Amino acid sequence: MATQTRPAWAPEHVPDKLLWDHSLTEYNSELDDPFMAASRLLDGPPIFFARDTAQGRPAWVLARHALISEAFIDWERFSSEGGMAVMLMQMLGVDWTFNPVNIDPPKHTAYRKLLLPHFTPKAVGHMEQGVRETCDELIAPFAEKGGCDFVKDFAVPFPSVIFLRLMGMPQDMMQQFFTWEQNLLRGKNIEEMVVAGREILEYLKLHLEKQKKKPATPLMEAIMSARIDGKPLNDGEILGMFYTFYTGGLDTVYGTLGWSMRYIATHPEFQQWLRDNPDKLNKAVDELLRMFSVVMTQRRVSEDMTFHGVQMKQDDLVFLPIFVAGRDPEAYPDPHVADPDRKQTMLAFATGPHLCLGLHLARREIRIALESFLARFDNIHIPDDVQYQFHAGPTLNVDSLPLAWTKKD
Repeated sequence: MATQTRPAWAPEHVPDKLLWDHSLTEYNSELDDPFMAASRLLDGPPIFFARDTAQGRPAWVLARHALISEAFIDWERFSSEGGMAVMLMQMLGVDWTFNPVNIDPPKHTAYRKLLLPHFTPKAVGHMEQGVRETCDELIAPFAEKGGCDFVKDFAVPFPSVIFLRLMGMPQDMMQQFFTWEQNLLRGKNIEEMVVAGREILEYLKLHLEKQKKKPATPLMEAIMSARIDGKPLNDGEILGMFYTFYTGGLDTVYGTLGWSMRYIATHPEFQQWLRDNPDKLNKAVDELLRMFSVVMTQRRVSEDMTFHGVQMKQDDLVFLPIFVAGRDPEAYPDPHVADPDRKQTMLAFATGPHLCLGLHLARREIRIALESFLARFDNIHIPDDVQYQFHAGPTLNVDSLPLAWTKKD
């Protein structure tokens, strides 16, 4: 009888029944909706070991809302330090890490404390007028044209301009910044990713030197003047923050915006409900964030342990696909339907000590964007003769979303 050989990517401590010989990116691309494709994982084991989770890396995948929530909260065993961040650090040739996202408490808490005042609901409220003006400026060029490519003409530049203003970076470089970021996260090969990553770093070094001389914004002033344990932040700590803001600020909000608008454009009854219930728009935004959480984050197992009956070893990688958690029927009945009256809280911004710092700003941006389109245009829809385009990977993002509408009088 032939002896079955275990695949080279499978660690010895992982039982055969939990091996999943697939690429998560390819699997999530098999249908015309990656959220529906990814939700098929809920039909399988709650914990499994995949051949390729992201960029060829084998790792554990948690495929239930409850397990992902537990891992976020249990930062001592599911550490944010190390993991794939080390690969990026090596690629960049640096000895610092991404701050504070890849740092655990208590250091994480100290860094977060100095940044938090700039992302509270009150602080975000002070930004609202600028966010609305940015929204109006971006809509104006296509408002009379009866349609646009929502992603290229609005969803990408909208949060990007706001991020650049926060950072004090030049808006005329927005397209270059976005290209670098896309090549870093989704480059065709490792060489393209390395080049993009290092070009971003060189720009951020120049930005740091400018901020040392004269901070361009209140956020930059806070970072440059910060003290932790009486000591100013060193260049590595600051560059780690800059890099974290850069990759986070240019990728996730536009993704959720694109998917939300696609849902609105293909569900006219929901679109009308939003117009008829403007007082419930905040709840609707949270529901859209629940349905269209675009992120898959990762953790590193910090010690040998057994997690819900599964043996994990120190330094195993564990991926937490929030887009799967958001479609788990055990957490959200009828999960593929937007229900703004839903009582359950969403997990779009994670939970635990690494709860997303920018959650209030992201909510505000999405609400203002949807509010602005619904106020200006009726019958927002995708024309029959066009196709939308998307990509799946560590994030699920729309690349092109052609829209048409009737302009209100």
